[in-house]
Parts: sequence; structure tokens; C-alpha cells
Amino acid sequence: MLTYISAKHAQALRECGLHTFEQVWQHPIAWFEAPNESRGGWSGVGRLQLELPSGGTLCLFVKKQQNHGRLTSLHPIKGEPTFRREYQRLQYLEARGIAAPQVVFYAEQLIENQTCAILVTEELSGYASLESLAESLFIKRKFTRGQKQQLFKVIASSLRSFHQLGLVHRALYPKHIFVKDAETHPQVALIDLEKARFTPLFWYRAYYDLASLNRHAEHWQRADCLYLFMQYCQIKRLGTLSKWLCRQIIKRSQRK
Repeated sequence: MLTYISAKHAQALRECGLHTFEQVWQHPIAWFEAPNESRGGWSGVGRLQLELPSGGTLCLFVKKQQNHGRLTSLHPIKGEPTFRREYQRLQYLEARGIAAPQVVFYAEQLIENQTCAILVTEELSGYASLESLAESLFIKRKFTRGQKQQLFKVIASSLRSFHQLGLVHRALYPKHIFVKDAETHPQVALIDLEKARFTPLFWYRAYYDLASLNRHAEHWQRADCLYLFMQYCQIKRLGTLSKWLCRQIIKRSQRK
């Protein structure tokens, strides 16, 4: 079965006794919420802080799942673990310089004929979700107009770079967009890529993901959504095609 250990973190995992599938699988994790039971199995995520014998700490996010997969064209009968796709997407983004959580460990194993998978990523230090910034941005308005516009420009640019790789996120909510130094020099990273897939249609990537983001953008004003859209399209005014795409995004984002 597939196993990957980051060369950067291999020594730290050995020091903590967490460098095999069995060791990580058996290690207790405090789930953020009860594991999701669906697809005939379960899947959960928790945070793990390791005190390294050599000094310092290593903060990780650990995802575990059992018999929780999806059918694909390459695996039409047994399917594949949903974490395998996320692992592959994260490696793909890292190789192309797109900010996302760094994979520390990934492994799959059969346990009593049940396919189990583990995905461990390094915590995005200093980052906060766009969802958690909503109060500062839109309610208390702690950001100046210029700061907010700069943040939205960086988010739009990051999404466009992601889409230019041929990927559509397919679950792009504010809680999946992480931001660092939001008020000064914003940096953006995307998380939760287990649903991400390749599609040849660039307009569809924008249509699907921006509609999803708009639909879940609580407290955003229409002007905020429009500004992000125009920065994404790299335009100063709406033309015929951009108006059409904007209308389609709004229509989809209002679906119940």
C-alpha cells in the first residue's frame, strides 16, 4: 500500500514514534468534531502538537478514515480513499509553488479488509481562515478600505493561479481560504482539497468555485463580491462576457 514520509519531517516523526502507519493510526487524536460517517465508513480530523526530543514543537493536522472513498474512472469498482486525492493535489500544488498545507505523512493500509488512510499535514503557522476574519472585515470594520481591497486582490490572484493549473476546488468556502498577515502583506493558502479535480474548462472553474464562495460568504456585501470577481477577471469594468459569467455565478450562488 502507498506510504509517503516527508524528508523534512522524517527525523521528527521517528523521534516521536510516529513514522509507520500503525503508530500514527493507533495514536489518539482529539477530533475537532465527531468523525463523518458516510460512504460506508468514517472520516475525521484533529490537531496534534508534538514536543520534539531535540527541542521545539511540531503542530500537525491528522486526518484518518476507514472505508471512506469514492468511485473514479481508474477505480470504478472498489473506489479510492478520498484522502488519496487530497494528498496528490497537495503534492501537485507544492511542486508548482502554490501555497497549501505541506504533506508530512500519507499512508494507506487494509485493516480487516477495510481500506484505511492517514493524511498528516503541517499546520499553516500564522494563518487564519477568511471565515474567522469576517467579523473584523465586515462587522467591526477594523480593516481600512485599502487593506480590504489589497486582501481581496491577493485572494483573487491566488484563486486564479490555482484555476490556471486546471483545478477546480469544488468546496471553496471562506473557511477553506487561509490568510496570513491579512492587514499588511496578505498571503493566501487553500485547504481541504479532497474534492478538487481537473477540468479543461477555465470558465467552469471560476463559475463553480466563485459561486460556492459567494454562497457561503456571510456578512459580505454585494460590492465585496463584485470587487473580488473583477480582480479575479483582471478587469476594471464589466464587458459582455464578464457580465454573462457574473450573472451565472450569482444565479448559481442563490440556489437552495
